[in-house]
Amino acid sequence: MGGAYSALAKEKKGKGALDTATLLCVQKAIDNRDNAILMGLDVYYPAAKTALQTRQAALKNAWTQTDQKIRKDVIKTIWKSYKNSAKSARTAMKGAQKVAWKKFEADRKVCNPKAAGDDNGSLGIDSQL
Repeated sequence: MGGAYSALAKEKKGKGALDTATLLCVQKAIDNRDNAILMGLDVYYPAAKTALQTRQAALKNAWTQTDQKIRKDVIKTIWKSYKNSAKSARTAMKGAQKVAWKKFEADRKVCNPKAAGDDNGSLGIDSQL
């Protein structure tokens, strides 16, 4: 993994050049961040899928009701429950992303404060997942 990065470090030893230890440290910080985000997604997607499957089954069941008032009340409750389940899953995923990015930013600074300016990726991009 370090081959291309090590070559780049050797290629230019001028202003802003980082040593191999710093490059490896940042690579480890990237792995930690992205693995944490992936774990958040591993929790989110099954929760979102379950919420949708539950909604689907409940709505189909609601449409067996012949009484309109009962059916409408049940459907309203189903949508409220689905909204809460989906929001909870999304909130947990966004929280995992935020924690992962905060830790990454701190870890990268520990590697070398100069490394922080080289990568302008951000939580904002991951929040679109």
